[in-house]
Amino acid sequence: ACPHAAAARRRVADLARTVQPHPTAAEVAGVGEVYVYQESLKKCRDDLRAFIDEVNCHPILLRLAWHDAGTFDNTIGKWPQCGGANGSIRFDVEMNHGANAGLKKALTYLEPFKERHSNLSWADLIQLAGATAVECAGGPKMYMRYGRVDATGPEECPKEGNLPDAEPPYHDGADPDASTHLRRIFYRMGFDDREIVALSGAHTIGRAFKERSGVSQFGYGERAATKFSGRGCPVAGGVSKQAGCPAAHVARADNKHGIGMPGGQPWTKSWLAFDNAYFKKEYTEDPELLWMSTDKALHTDPGFKPHFDLYASDEKAFHRDFAAAFVKLSECGARLRPINGIKINEDPPRRMVWRG
Repeated sequence: ACPHAAAARRRVADLARTVQPHPTAAEVAGVGEVYVYQESLKKCRDDLRAFIDEVNCHPILLRLAWHDAGTFDNTIGKWPQCGGANGSIRFDVEMNHGANAGLKKALTYLEPFKERHSNLSWADLIQLAGATAVECAGGPKMYMRYGRVDATGPEECPKEGNLPDAEPPYHDGADPDASTHLRRIFYRMGFDDREIVALSGAHTIGRAFKERSGVSQFGYGERAATKFSGRGCPVAGGVSKQAGCPAAHVARADNKHGIGMPGGQPWTKSWLAFDNAYFKKEYTEDPELLWMSTDKALHTDPGFKPHFDLYASDEKAFHRDFAAAFVKLSECGARLRPINGIKINEDPPRRMVWRG
């Protein structure tokens, strides 16, 4: 036999092993489903942008996404018992956890979107709303993956106590201080000190309410608002100052007026702008701004402080690290279908591997 012919046959065989076979009918159908899902995500995102701009609900949608994903426990190997971004927060048994006080409002906001885009999972809708809220507040664009599978019933909800406490006693007294507590919570999810500080920067938007967390003396309504969380003078739509009535405070990143429901106590003056103001400790300038023990730990603990100081001086670094950490958080405990997820603004991939 000719040795050259044998070598040629081996090369042809090697080449054949590298050639992708034609996709099966099931794989072609799967690509179609991915495309339809992508389009629903894009349309829902557009609807969310308009709604957030009108209602000024950026903070509560971000908080809902955080609290659905933040229950993840990487020591539990079984899904959905491990918690995480699986939409289980929609069930009353989890929504009634103490840390979730007030979040029923955010879920109510999203119900019409779920009806309009019914093929989206609750887990995806919640994370899409959180990411969109950050972007609408001037924060970083996040390259999320979607395709999360929903928990199906209240029996699949995680136990209470997986989210961080704002003030002592931490973990029913088991954690001696704020730094220990934050590390126990976040290390359980697979985050390091830098990611803890970056994710804590979410407090750059939003408010605490007396009726919810109890860490603030400021509550619902104009009478219980700070100078930064009230609507201001009712004359001329709250944008003018007359007879000693304070002018409306501008909290949005685009400098437009509007705060949504008045009341509560923010961490920053511009609490609808996703900037690095949280790290500049504006609370030292005004007693009406909030600062909790867990916030203080970020700039006093030697492991957290270098990251806190970096973000105070470099907003781009904060945005970069927050985006990466939030995407990671949004996938904690998530079961993706297809297994490599679905991204917005990408053409449908040619072949997908579906998990049954």
